[in-house]
Amino acid sequence: MIEFLQATLYSIEEDSIILQVNGMGYQVFVPNPIQYSVFLDQPLFVYTHHHMREDWMGLFGFKTKEERNLFRLFLSVSGIGPKVALSMLAQVEPKQVIQAIVREDERTLTKLPGVGKKTAQRIILDLKDKLKEFTFKDTTSDKIEAYATSHMDKGKDADLQEALKALGYHDQEVQRAIYHLTGAIDQGESIDILIKKALQILMKE
Repeated sequence: MIEFLQATLYSIEEDSIILQVNGMGYQVFVPNPIQYSVFLDQPLFVYTHHHMREDWMGLFGFKTKEERNLFRLFLSVSGIGPKVALSMLAQVEPKQVIQAIVREDERTLTKLPGVGKKTAQRIILDLKDKLKEFTFKDTTSDKIEAYATSHMDKGKDADLQEALKALGYHDQEVQRAIYHLTGAIDQGESIDILIKKALQILMKE
């Protein structure tokens, strides 16, 4: 079992990234590959899930262990394969998916790629009780939310917000990055530099 990879980011594909390890290239499927672009040709650490079946095997990568654990829970549901599970994590924040399942919110789940009404019902039935005790790292504090409420959509904040959302990040992640970059924004850093710094912040947490 491959627990993690610490390697150089060689390239970014449509649905995956290529990591170079000791002269070998590993294809790793990840949510929103474009978010890794700031680390091209640089060292990168990802937790991995090695998925195997009779006719195919592949590696899936995640920023945190919690995200990987949630992915594995999705795989335990009949009818959920690795690519559907990955697309669920790419579409919305893991915390939102967990809340939808615990609250038996079929409507939210059926908006996710590859999830119909019957699949949503199976997800809720199989995972509701398990996810009540599931802990997921939530780095969005009340201070960050308060800052976002008063600063989002103003000046350079709005440009940075739009750029990060285009890269596949969700509202709470965008809020967190902008909060941490308050000083840089106030000092008039260029939008290109702000995007790079924001991606570095988001990839480390």
